[in-house]
Amino acid sequence: MENTLGTLLHSPLIGPRREQFAPGLRVTFHATYAIYYLPTGQDLIVVRVLHGSRDAIAIAEHGGFIQ
Repeated sequence: MENTLGTLLHSPLIGPRREQFAPGLRVTFHATYAIYYLPTGQDLIVVRVLHGSRDAIAIAEHGGFIQ
C-alpha cells in the first residue's frame, strides 16, 4: 500500500473521479482494497480505505465519504 500511496503523491490525478460520492474524490486500488482520496494542492487526503466487498454506494448514501 505504501508504494501505491507514493505513486499517488507524485501523480495524484491518475485515479478515476468519484464525484458521485463527494466533490473532488478519486479512487485507486491496491490488492482487494479501494483507496478513496482527495488531492489538494501539495497534500493527499486519504478519506477512506474499503475492502472491495464493501458497498461503496451504500456507504456514500450514509455520508461515509464526507469529511
